[in-house]
Amino acid sequence: MSSADNIRNAFHVVYHTYENIHKLMDYCKTVAAEQSDYVSVVDKFLRYKSDTDFSGWFIQNFIILFQNKNNIVFENEWRDGPLYVMELELYNAELNQEESRELPRIRLSKFEYENMQNWASGCSPANHWRFYYPLRKVISWTLKKMGALYTLDQSIRKLATVITGASSKLPAKPFHSLD
Repeated sequence: MSSADNIRNAFHVVYHTYENIHKLMDYCKTVAAEQSDYVSVVDKFLRYKSDTDFSGWFIQNFIILFQNKNNIVFENEWRDGPLYVMELELYNAELNQEESRELPRIRLSKFEYENMQNWASGCSPANHWRFYYPLRKVISWTLKKMGALYTLDQSIRKLATVITGASSKLPAKPFHSLD
C-alpha cells in the first residue's frame, strides 16, 4: 500500500470516528434531557485546538458539560450546583503504548464551584483546559488555607479570573473529580 493510500485511509477512519463521536454526544445530550434531571449547559463541546502545536490540529478528546436542571438558574445562565463533565478521550500522546490500550475511554466527573453566579455567561470551547488538566493531575494547584476554606494562589487566581470572568473571589474548592 502506498503512502497516499495510507493517508487517505487514516483520514477516512478519523472522519468517520468524528461522525460517530458527534452522534454519541447528541445521543447523550438527548437522553440526559429526556430521561434524567441533567441538561447540557454549553452548546459546543470543549476541545483543545491550536495552529502552532500540531497535536492541536486534530481533536483528541471532547468535553461536554451538564448541570442538574432542577437547580436554580442564575442570570448568567449557569445553575446553582455542580458541573458534571463527560469527556470522550480518543488519543493521548503522553501515554505509553501499554497505557494507551485503555483508549478510547469516557470519563465522568463532578466539579464543584462556589460563586458561579459571578461567572461570565457561557463557556468557550477553549476553556477545555479547565476540565482536562485537573483530571490528569498535570497542573498542581497551589492552595492556601484561610480559616476553614482553601483559596487559589494569586497567580492562578489571575489566570482563572481572565478565563472565567469571575471576580477575585474565586472558588474555595476549585475542582473535585469522581476518580
